[in-house]
Amino acid sequence: MKITQTDIAKHLNITRLTVSKALNGERGVSEQTRERVINAAKELGYHHLEKKLAMAAKHQPAVNKQIALFLNLGLESDTYWAPVIRGMSAILSEFGYHLNLCFLTAANGDHFDFPMNFQVEETDGIIQFGNFSKGQMDQLIGTGLPLASIDKLFYEDVGLFCDTVMNTNRIPTAKLVKHLVDGGYQRIGYANDGSASQLTMHERWLGYLQGMAEVGFEVNPRYCFSGNFDDIVAEIENEKRLENLEDFPDAIVCCNDMQAISFLQYFWKQDIKVPEMIALTGHDNVSESEIADLTTINVNKEELGKCAAELILWRIKNPHRPYRMVRIYDYGLIIRGSTKSVT
Repeated sequence: MKITQTDIAKHLNITRLTVSKALNGERGVSEQTRERVINAAKELGYHHLEKKLAMAAKHQPAVNKQIALFLNLGLESDTYWAPVIRGMSAILSEFGYHLNLCFLTAANGDHFDFPMNFQVEETDGIIQFGNFSKGQMDQLIGTGLPLASIDKLFYEDVGLFCDTVMNTNRIPTAKLVKHLVDGGYQRIGYANDGSASQLTMHERWLGYLQGMAEVGFEVNPRYCFSGNFDDIVAEIENEKRLENLEDFPDAIVCCNDMQAISFLQYFWKQDIKVPEMIALTGHDNVSESEIADLTTINVNKEELGKCAAELILWRIKNPHRPYRMVRIYDYGLIIRGSTKSVT
């Protein structure tokens, strides 16, 4: 006689749905009931039992498993990083992991106290992104937990100290330069936001240099700006740079969209028309860039998060393998109204 799940249900005086959940390892069934169902299935000779248990074990979510995401306070709602977190969560939840957000506040300094919601013994791995110092990264490494980072610190004496995932930066930034040259712009400058400790920002600067070399243009230091935007504005105004636009860039490649939007707003207040007088480009294609009609580079932010999640899960299973640097080559030039052809 072939034993079915209905027979098991009748034998235990429970519903067939409860039997199905117990055998498939689904939620909504207590461990006591699950054990009773499995024992009854063995007793009655349910011939699908081994297959069901094997499938349940394969897909059983990890119990109380979590990945700690260390980030600067406020980045969770940032229009660049929010999609990254969304992609990260999608992969981790698929494998039964909970993403625990652990914030580094501005007051923490070079070394910080771990937030109360972070417990090493309850954590399987750490993902990190944002502006962390070398000392703060050393604290994360010191936990002994698997660690994956989005972007990496850029110091000459700092090598790869954990698994890292990054977008590609040099090629798309060089494409921005070529786009400006094709539009007739001649005095092409660059603006960095002062994030010199991040490899991404350094690579975008190198992409600008590469693009200028490819089109045969020399880099004029007077067309390049770096630092906090307020400091950049102070420099421009102290030197009265806007009084003679012949000695000012007619196009500025900005390290990211928010830097470009800051320039856009500043130029608007100074009655400098964009792109007729000065063109601007950004990088990242955050939602604000579309509102600002900004030419930019689109990057796949959700894929960045998914890749970081996959990388930390790989590291958990392979704790002794060499560190890995993973690059995402998924970008596209988006041309909008901040760069129009010069006639």
